[in-house]
Parts: sequence; structure tokens; C-alpha cells
Amino acid sequence: MSAGVGNNGGQDFDLNLAPIIDCFTVLITFMLASASFLAIGVFDASVAANAASGNDKTKPPAIRIEIELGVNKDVALKVEGKLNIQKKLHPRDGKYDGQALVAELKSLSSRFPDTNGFVLGAADDVEYVELIGMMEVLRTQLPKLAILLGGL
Repeated sequence: MSAGVGNNGGQDFDLNLAPIIDCFTVLITFMLASASFLAIGVFDASVAANAASGNDKTKPPAIRIEIELGVNKDVALKVEGKLNIQKKLHPRDGKYDGQALVAELKSLSSRFPDTNGFVLGAADDVEYVELIGMMEVLRTQLPKLAILLGGL
């Protein structure tokens, strides 16, 4: 008898699925990790006692305040809502002018008392320590306003 009769010329072999499963495991892990970071748009950085009002049925505030720390130590203030302004605060002594920003925020919160917070962001090249320093100035000078960290 000749070899291969009845086999139709086919060869039996086992497919090794371990490398394919390993690749999919790594890909799924990276996709889950990146999706969790994309979900955070704004992060509440204020103390919970200050931000908790106990009344979830309140209407949204009249204005929305966004603060952006720039690379050149300038601060961009953007207000939207019943009042629309865009202002740039220039640096003082080579540093961010936190006192001018506090004065602007106090003025806005006195004109619009329903304003309970603002979004603080920074340019990509701003060092983390500078962002934390500005947060500390704002938190100590304006304890009733919630600080939300945001940016894209």
C-alpha cells in the first residue's frame, strides 16, 4: 500500500493559540486603561464639605468660569453665560498673578452669588507644581468656591 491513501493528501497539525490569546490580552488591557483616562473630563479638586450642598435640584449657575494657566505665566479668564468676557491677566514679578485672579473671582462671585465653583486648567508645558501653587492660593482665598480641574 502506498502512503497517504485515505488521507486525501492532508496533514494533521495542532494550532497554537497561546500567542494569539497573549496579543489580545495585552490589547484589551491597553484599551481598558486608555478608556478610563478618557472618561475624566473634569475632576473635582475641592474639599468635599465645601462642594456638598445637599440640594441636587438647584438650577445651574448663571455663569461658568474657566481659568487657564499659560506657559508665559499669564492667566486666561473666560466667563460664559449671562456675562461673556475673556480676560488675560499678565504675570507679576515673573509669576502667575494669583491676587489679581482672586480679585476677579471675588467680583464675579459677588455679582453672581449662585456661582459655586470654577474650572482650572493649564497648558501642556505648565509644571504641575505651579498648578498646585495656584490651587492653594485660590483655595485659601476663596474657600467657598469649588475648584474643578479640567482640560483636554
